[in-house]
Amino acid sequence: MYLRQFQIDGLGHLSAVIADDGRGLAAVVDPRRDVDVYLEEARQRDLRITHVLETHLHNDYVSGARELAALTGAEHVIGVGAELAFAHRPVRQGDVIEVGSLRFEALETPGHTPEHVAYAVVDRSRAESPLLVFTGGSLLVGAVGRTDLLGAENAEPWARDLFRSLHERLLTHDDHVTVLPTHGGGSLCSKEIATTPWSTIGFERRHNPMLQFDEVEAFVKALLTDQPAFPRYFARMRPVNQSGPPPLGEVPAPRPLPVEQARALLEGDHLLVDLRSPGDHMAAHVPGSVSIPAGSSFGTWLGWVVPHDRPLILLLPSVADWDDAVRQALRIGYENVAGYLHGGLLRWQNSGGPLESAGRATVGQLRQALQGGDGQPLLIDVRQLDEYARGHLPGAVHLNAGDLPDRLADLPRDRPVVAYCASGYRSSVAASLLKQAGFEDVTWLSGGVPAWRAAGFPVEKGEPAAQ
Repeated sequence: MYLRQFQIDGLGHLSAVIADDGRGLAAVVDPRRDVDVYLEEARQRDLRITHVLETHLHNDYVSGARELAALTGAEHVIGVGAELAFAHRPVRQGDVIEVGSLRFEALETPGHTPEHVAYAVVDRSRAESPLLVFTGGSLLVGAVGRTDLLGAENAEPWARDLFRSLHERLLTHDDHVTVLPTHGGGSLCSKEIATTPWSTIGFERRHNPMLQFDEVEAFVKALLTDQPAFPRYFARMRPVNQSGPPPLGEVPAPRPLPVEQARALLEGDHLLVDLRSPGDHMAAHVPGSVSIPAGSSFGTWLGWVVPHDRPLILLLPSVADWDDAVRQALRIGYENVAGYLHGGLLRWQNSGGPLESAGRATVGQLRQALQGGDGQPLLIDVRQLDEYARGHLPGAVHLNAGDLPDRLADLPRDRPVVAYCASGYRSSVAASLLKQAGFEDVTWLSGGVPAWRAAGFPVEKGEPAAQ
């Protein structure tokens, strides 16, 4: 048996190629949208992909299963409740899929989603008992999948389903059986997921906090407490994956846009997304642009604050950042990226394009401003609620950066506004959204809460009085 996991940082997505290496037959489990990595892996190892297996309809990314099956002729397998609108094999509890000497047994494990299945894998060249189990979004490393992504009304009954799935389906396996989940560290499909991409049944049985509950209602309460906010794009992923995402083909090559062409598009309906560092964006940027710095979290924040049907132009730190940025956009269903601003901000400026800036404050400068008299700034903590509760700047209001587009009307426009987070990434996103919405006096706090604490300045703890 050959096994290789593929990980997407930021998105927290784990997929795998698993093969009977001797016979050259392989399956891919829960593939990402840009499927070229699996095709290349198969080419390099001389494998034929015969099956594409999915554990559930995904809420956090566009699936590549349909396209990979079409490209390879593989059979697309998913739980019977998925009810896909295109060719697939629906499986129920106990159904078996064979890939050479590998036998996959479907285990109905509802909870994270109603149609969820796991796959217990037997390598018959060695034994007739399971060696590993692909647990999808049910049993994770150090956590279990959340059950509230498809509506608060489903959260509690599905959490009870998940409790039964864990104890009656997954934890019945021997301790040595390897656990291979689909959601890893960084995923918003649950809280406190470990960064280790795999584990074992025995280790999770002993050390996973969510497996220590013997009583279902205690499990439900713990699971549904302090789950992180999740991006608005999640609401689109399930119907997109159910109806069938359009074929991607090749990932687009870099598309340079001359300044004149970019300006004309921006005067229409295109949006400029600035991937430069927070400091560079605050110092000077194209009016109306949104700051979403390059890095592993780019796709998540794009899907959180930018409408999915808005055509985009990218302002890149380097042309080398194009491929990763476009892949992240495509993985969450952002198809319309017109190109990148050729020559960057310097060429825009040299051509007479307008620029604006926002404030950037050190913690010392902010401390001094807060000790002044009239005109004190409004502090907005744009982190997750649990981060705010563990310690925030005195007097700060909590407003998750991803919720900002829906909360602009709640904010005063006659006061300076200071946005802060843990590093500067999320506060840069928030500050750019405020500037885009016409707030004039906007400041981004350099260093965020860690710098504030390091300076010895006071923090408050606890959740906001009203949510």
